[in-house]
Amino acid sequence: MPESIKDKSEEAVTAGCQDAPVEDPIDKSMDHGLIAWLQVLGSWILFWNTWGLTNSYGVFQTFYLNNLLPSSNASAISWVGSVQLFLTMVVGIPAGVLLDAGHLHFLIAAGTLLEIAGLFALAECSKYWQIFLAQGICMGIGSGLLGLTSVAVIPLYFQRRKMIATGIAATGSSLAGILYPLMMRRLFVKVGFAWAVRTLAFLILGCMAICMAVMRLRDRPKRKGPLFNIKMLADKPYAAFVGAFTLMIASAYIPFFYIQDYALKLSVNEEMAFNLLSIMNAASLLGRLAPNWLADRYGGVHVMFPSAALSALILFFFRFVNNLGGLVAISVIYGFISGGMISLPPPIIASLTPNSRELGTKMGMAYTVAAFGGLVGNPIAGAAKRASKGLRKSDVQNEFQGVWLVAAVGMVIATGLLVLTKYLRAGKIFVRTKI
Repeated sequence: MPESIKDKSEEAVTAGCQDAPVEDPIDKSMDHGLIAWLQVLGSWILFWNTWGLTNSYGVFQTFYLNNLLPSSNASAISWVGSVQLFLTMVVGIPAGVLLDAGHLHFLIAAGTLLEIAGLFALAECSKYWQIFLAQGICMGIGSGLLGLTSVAVIPLYFQRRKMIATGIAATGSSLAGILYPLMMRRLFVKVGFAWAVRTLAFLILGCMAICMAVMRLRDRPKRKGPLFNIKMLADKPYAAFVGAFTLMIASAYIPFFYIQDYALKLSVNEEMAFNLLSIMNAASLLGRLAPNWLADRYGGVHVMFPSAALSALILFFFRFVNNLGGLVAISVIYGFISGGMISLPPPIIASLTPNSRELGTKMGMAYTVAAFGGLVGNPIAGAAKRASKGLRKSDVQNEFQGVWLVAAVGMVIATGLLVLTKYLRAGKIFVRTKI
């Protein structure tokens, strides 16, 4: 090639890449060591006592309906859990800014105080509005301060293994979704509601003491800035992924909210219908490890794309299941495949954030926007239910058909936005990247 042509070609590539974010070089001090893995332990505990509490809300809803608030309807009671989930995510922006400013231990202390205060107040509650304030609002804000922390610290210590490290930490919420309901159901019977809730508060307090002792931020320049930096959304790959994340949150939780009601309408006994939630959470626990292990090798979006596509397909098939065996099988498959959609977003956002000083704010913004998906997704699915015209299984399937279709369509659009994320990212830096 003539020298002049070669020089022009090099200049063109350089000009095209000038505005592209520069990926951080491999830091050999990351991905290993006691301090790094202690952050995984601390994050695992935070997952257990934030997202795990929302995964366990079903046991409270059943108790409220049958014992504490028999005059309230299921829809009103479910709003307590929905608001708790919403606040767990929407508080992400202020939590992210505080984390970027270096206030990790303040976030852990404040979040723990609010969760414990909410639980001790809940132990004294006997009316709906009291439970809504204590569990929905107070515990929700506390979980929000802790929830962002659970996903934002690990990328500061892990680079090549951040996907699997986050996946290990994320199993905490699935395990809590299995064990907390079993524990609380037994305590409700043995010691009563008040002392069952107080026992949960003491357990959380002990766990959070471990987090305070082992978790720390990696030394880095502290960033000061606004709570919501709209300019960050000008980063097209990041904006596309936030859209995908929002739709995934709106869709992914629908089976967790409606599988019990669907099973009961299909004449599955109440005990087994409740166990379907634990089965789905158990499968989700395993599903948070394998995808993250693959993501470290092939990139987060490369793994999340087939997970979202398969989840959409399974959500379409939910409407054809009409017996216990089918419900167990589809719960296991969906729980496993959808697990990665809960654990993969944080490290993907980290990969889309070359400047580590902006990590907390970018994660906070993403979780805050996605929180609105979590708030409206389930009510929209509920509104899509048709009035039941009979007691036959085909009538029940027809009643819930809209619920599963809403979830599936949302997941299909999310899958498309994941493809767009990868396309925009590749087009921006002209090389294959692991995101």
